[in-house]
Amino acid sequence: MRALRLDFEARRLAVADHAEPAETGAGQVRLRLIECGVCGTDRGVAEFEFGAPPAGETGLILGHEAVAVVEALGSGVSRLRVGQLVVPLVRRNCGPGCAMCSRGRRDNCLTGEYVERGIFGLHGYLCDFAVDHEDDLVPVPAELTDVAVLVEPASVVEKAWELALRLHPGEPRHVLVLGAGPIGILAAWCARSCGFEVTVLSRESEDSARAQLLIRNGVRYTQTLDGVGADIVIEACGSAALAVESMRVLRRLGVVILLGARPAEVRLPTLDMIIGNHILAASVNASFHHFELAVARLRSYDRSWLRPLLHRLPLAQAAETIVHPPGAAVKIVHRISD
Repeated sequence: MRALRLDFEARRLAVADHAEPAETGAGQVRLRLIECGVCGTDRGVAEFEFGAPPAGETGLILGHEAVAVVEALGSGVSRLRVGQLVVPLVRRNCGPGCAMCSRGRRDNCLTGEYVERGIFGLHGYLCDFAVDHEDDLVPVPAELTDVAVLVEPASVVEKAWELALRLHPGEPRHVLVLGAGPIGILAAWCARSCGFEVTVLSRESEDSARAQLLIRNGVRYTQTLDGVGADIVIEACGSAALAVESMRVLRRLGVVILLGARPAEVRLPTLDMIIGNHILAASVNASFHHFELAVARLRSYDRSWLRPLLHRLPLAQAAETIVHPPGAAVKIVHRISD
């Protein structure tokens, strides 16, 4: 089969032939991949910042934001059916299973010994076929086929949003999102759909396609923090410095959630944080529950919010777009079936 393979020895990324996955075992499902999104995590792996191939191998198939169709069922599979649309979870439990993994919260694994499809220790989904356990697959209604590739990034937003609301002890009403990439825009849609007033701060000009998409759908857009006030800040821009800077507009009891900040030395405004009862927290990955919430949330959205985010290209172009993503596109999606 075809696969986007990262060779850790040759330091090379290319679409190449790769052996098809083994036959399905008990509780497993064979998947035919439809498409797979690309994000900053894929670029980090491709640039050898982190990531690892499966044990005993030198190459890793990239891709974790996948949409697939169930092609065959192993023995004992009862929750899924052939032809069903599914989205796979990214992370797999550590073994033998810490307290969090054992409770279905692998996203909060305590040992750090988990593996992740397309990132750490397991092949990903930028390929023709895959095999997964049915417990790692989230059913998606056929009506979401055209936007189902957004379920995984939307699940990350759902977890962050749940965390922010749980940590804020008051009655937050104003949300500031840092960044107008896929996670930032999905975070804005999430907060707006919950009735919050939302501002997105990003460096794109106000007449850019991303800014106009937000503005047309009820989100304030700005390039500076001037005149902004927030109860909740969602960092989705990759900048720890901007996340800390945004704390100067944080109201009392305010919460900042970090989602994409890159490693950096920053100085926290500790006295202001103490006086303001501020909370700084971080979030990564998502549980099965958050994937289900993402499916429900996406079903509730007007498609005009979502379709402009997606820019589809064939799998053959994946090596190029991961390393050099087209600047105008919000979310690159590679069609596997082409």
